[in-house]
Amino acid sequence: MAYDGEKEKRRDSMKAILFDLDGTIHDRHTTLQRFLADQFQRFQSELAGVSESDFTAAFLELDQNGYVEKPVVYHALLSRFSLDMSMEPVLTADYFDNVAQFAVAFPEALETLQELSMSYTLGIVTNGPALLQQQVIEQLGLYWHCQSLVISEVVGLRKPDPAIFEMALLEVEAAASEAVFVGDHAEVDVAGSRNAGLQPVFFGGKLEGVPSFSDWRVLPALLANWNRSERKNKGDYTIMDMD
Repeated sequence: MAYDGEKEKRRDSMKAILFDLDGTIHDRHTTLQRFLADQFQRFQSELAGVSESDFTAAFLELDQNGYVEKPVVYHALLSRFSLDMSMEPVLTADYFDNVAQFAVAFPEALETLQELSMSYTLGIVTNGPALLQQQVIEQLGLYWHCQSLVISEVVGLRKPDPAIFEMALLEVEAAASEAVFVGDHAEVDVAGSRNAGLQPVFFGGKLEGVPSFSDWRVLPALLANWNRSERKNKGDYTIMDMD
């Protein structure tokens, strides 16, 4: 009985979990593949001479996981295939108008968020255009799970600035020592949240010195290993790596 009480006490020491959106909850790569297949079919006559696979591969390469502005991506793509450059604003506008409707989450992510929301306060901290990110969040149904939704363009701050994490902590009413941040980018998510005083958790692979997971189904068990007493003694959190 004493063991169960101590276990519950450890869980209670963590109040909130903050998440990155793209590449963590949102399977942006699959979303883009679905959208680009649709865009190619709708603009096939303007893209004559280019295969769908080449169009998609070029976009994904030039996009660099979302870190390149879309007008730049489409300009470079059209130039690569010697296509009509006047199509750039048309394709760019089409991207922002339609990509969110193809948004999908990583397997088991939404189910896991539902489970976690019963024990912790959840929030999202994401960089990106306000309207697009809001549309993705709505498409994925994240408004049902998350109390705080902090988008860089809305608040005028971008990860890895510690201030954007601090803003989210205020919204979920938790101290940095009572929260973790789950993300897929070593600098923007891991280093950024750590500099704000949160415990980072890395999604999608392994990162030395950081708790990691690649299967959403194991995240609740990973978080259950939060050990506040060891943090006090050693100045660090203890959370097991899990796949």
